[in-house]
Amino acid sequence: MNLHGLATGLWEELRDAQFFPKGSRAGPGPGRGADSPRGARGSAPARRLPGALKCGASPPIIAIVRRMQLVELEDLPWMPAAIRDGGTDLLDLGFDRLGFYRGVVPKLAALLDRTGRTQVIDVCSGGGGGALYAIRALRDEGREDVRFVLTDRYPNEAGRARVAARSDPRLVYRDEPVDALAVPAELDGVRTMWGALHHFPPEAVTALVASMVADGKPLAFFDVAASPALRRLPGALAPLMMGVNMTALFVGSFFLVPFVRPLRASRFALTYLVPLIPALVAWDGTVSAIRAYAPEELLAIARAVPGGDAYDWDAGVAGSALYFTGCPRAA
Repeated sequence: MNLHGLATGLWEELRDAQFFPKGSRAGPGPGRGADSPRGARGSAPARRLPGALKCGASPPIIAIVRRMQLVELEDLPWMPAAIRDGGTDLLDLGFDRLGFYRGVVPKLAALLDRTGRTQVIDVCSGGGGGALYAIRALRDEGREDVRFVLTDRYPNEAGRARVAARSDPRLVYRDEPVDALAVPAELDGVRTMWGALHHFPPEAVTALVASMVADGKPLAFFDVAASPALRRLPGALAPLMMGVNMTALFVGSFFLVPFVRPLRASRFALTYLVPLIPALVAWDGTVSAIRAYAPEELLAIARAVPGGDAYDWDAGVAGSALYFTGCPRAA
């Protein structure tokens, strides 16, 4: 895809996006209800949703969500895989080097201990990112018994290569596509998601949580946390903040690319010859912070889904990372 096509496609998405739907400051664009969220990691639901969760019907609690549903480039269906995966690979590397998820791995360990489960089913895995960090952290603590199954609706080639390079018999990347809202019954375990929740508008988060509650599965989602300071920022200063952040991410991408594994010629070409990957990282990395959820928003959504009152919910922030866990009380 050429630069003109990239710019034109983005403009059309921004033009059509519904940033502030009625009764909420967040939500899908026209024609994108709970049955078709924008899952950048490949998570559009397949199952039919009952009652208030059907397309076009939003639980009243969603009105409290204050995030903005801006467009991320990796969410766009026409975005070439080499650019999308190159960008997510860089973001995952940055999170790994910063130890971004260090403070939330104990939440997953505690959920495994409480439920007695030793298998984790990771959805929307993409390039592996947080899930690979988590399994390394658990192994460092002597948790050799935990098995991770990474899944995605569009399995990521680089992610599969990273899993294969680990040579860990209890770590696999499933070749078959897996929809986060229709996980096959044979994939039993704690459901996790790393770094993808902010891609889902509130209606889709509600559907995602409802599907896991309906299946009776423990869940643990980890992501970027909403910044209270950012939400209080006057609107007139927002473009300035975004510009500074985007510049830092754009420049930083050029230094990080040589450290991403496995090495790929396409990643170097799309960084140093035509810098489309740095452009994606700059935009998506900045917009992610604007789309991030606060703990209280996720708790309100979880408690409103059918069957949610039979779960113990926990949400908070460790460092800059958000954690959101749910466990059936019978577990």
